[in-house]
Amino acid sequence: MKRETRPFRAEDMLTVISGETKEYGLDMYSNEEIAKQTEKDGLSITGIVDGVIVGCGGIRKMWEGVGECWLILSPDVDKYATSAYICIRDGFEKLMKENNFRRLQAYGRMDFPKAHTLFRHLNFKAEGIARCYTPDKVDCILYSLIKE
Repeated sequence: MKRETRPFRAEDMLTVISGETKEYGLDMYSNEEIAKQTEKDGLSITGIVDGVIVGCGGIRKMWEGVGECWLILSPDVDKYATSAYICIRDGFEKLMKENNFRRLQAYGRMDFPKAHTLFRHLNFKAEGIARCYTPDKVDCILYSLIKE
């Protein structure tokens, strides 16, 4: 399988959210304006396996050296699970290195087991529980990836 991680383009997010998405850390109120701003920010990537977009993800800078991750996966991710994990992991590691992040963090809903599997595959470590964190009051696990 051919894996590719490339800089994010607005049309990538719009393509993914036009279908059934698997969302990790990004409000699904995304629209063209948000997609264009995300591209302009330059802190996002698109993962492609065998010419198919498996997901888009990126980092929102919180302050110097610390960022919060977001990720939207396409339904096609299930067909290419291992390759998709590798694309996403490599993309986040590249963004982290190129932009001098020492810490990335992300939240995974307690009622969404696939999120926890994904974060483990991306080498994130669980740090704690954020109670009633989501708008619908679901608890989340806070994950982090630390560059030593």
